[in-house]
Amino acid sequence: MFGANLVKPLEQDWRETLDDVARARGWPTSREVAKLSARVADLSRAYNDSMHARAPMRDAGAARLVFAFARDVPKGAGAVRELVATGSLPSDRPLRVLDVGAGLGAMTWGLVRAIEAAGRSSVEVEATWVDEDALALQLGRDIVNARARAGSHAFELRRVAGSLAAVAELGKFDIILAGHVLSELDVGTAADARLAQHVMVLRRLIDRNLEQDGALVVVEPALRDRTRHLHRIRGALVSLGFRVFAPCLHGAPCPALVRDSDWCHEDLAVDLPPWLIPVARVAGLRHQGLTFSYLVMRKGGSRALVDALDPRPGAGRLRLVSEIMRSKGKSEAFLCGEFADGGALVAARGRVARLRRHHDHANWIQLKRGDVVTLDPAPELKRDESR
Repeated sequence: MFGANLVKPLEQDWRETLDDVARARGWPTSREVAKLSARVADLSRAYNDSMHARAPMRDAGAARLVFAFARDVPKGAGAVRELVATGSLPSDRPLRVLDVGAGLGAMTWGLVRAIEAAGRSSVEVEATWVDEDALALQLGRDIVNARARAGSHAFELRRVAGSLAAVAELGKFDIILAGHVLSELDVGTAADARLAQHVMVLRRLIDRNLEQDGALVVVEPALRDRTRHLHRIRGALVSLGFRVFAPCLHGAPCPALVRDSDWCHEDLAVDLPPWLIPVARVAGLRHQGLTFSYLVMRKGGSRALVDALDPRPGAGRLRLVSEIMRSKGKSEAFLCGEFADGGALVAARGRVARLRRHHDHANWIQLKRGDVVTLDPAPELKRDESR
């Protein structure tokens, strides 16, 4: 997996940072498990309610600060890991970052931490955060200041309290981050109208605010309806001439949209920090693994993740979109990418099997959901199993 080592849970010293900021507001800290877990449970219900999907800082400050921030930072790192690992971000200038709907800045911190984990701590980051919630932006600044005092890598920060309309005059950026933004926009609007509105929002961001060699990164919850909505947005953006960098290795229509029960999301082996596990348990939430969906788009003509893979003739470049499924004598998984079909390579989603006697079976069973592989020769597409 490209950049899997760049995605890590927050370290122990972050506990003190977040608890100190919470304590200054009179909010429960991670050590007050009963109080905090009740607020976390309320936050989870609000986020999972498709007709609500938001929680202002004034109502859910403690849960967002002490719990959700620690969960969201690795999501940000996970969504940019392939950009960072393949050297696909500009390195000849300070990295200009626009974080829309920034909240506490978790997506920016995820990017910064991925860059640091890649050994590029010398990269200067200039971040602009835009959010309607001024209190969230202030708390985000408090986190940045606290980390700077602790000697952690800091970044330049500009805060803009306002809606997405405020982005119009902010200029060009190397990377635009939109974490859990679409879930909160146009809630209750009919699906087709909501799709058109969100495509327009992202198109404007790319056209107006993204450098030619930059990237737009969208992160959403791994819930089926929200992820499938993101799949549809991807298709619409591709039809407008933009290029998918990740997670897809092709620009063909999304195969996961063929059946209503399918959706493609990440499930990385990154757990909650140990100090938040008791909170998650009491709140009735999982603490193992990191689930989210994401989309990285670039302007037409830009390089994509697939370009970093070996383009051997007849080989298929694919991503695992399921876990390995083991049965007697074989192991199977669903992959999405290039399959052989009638002597040509076609973009599809299909089931691929390896018998235990195959020479590469030992390597095959080590693969995880989200891994990118090149199979030579490309697996044959079996249309009755490609759903």
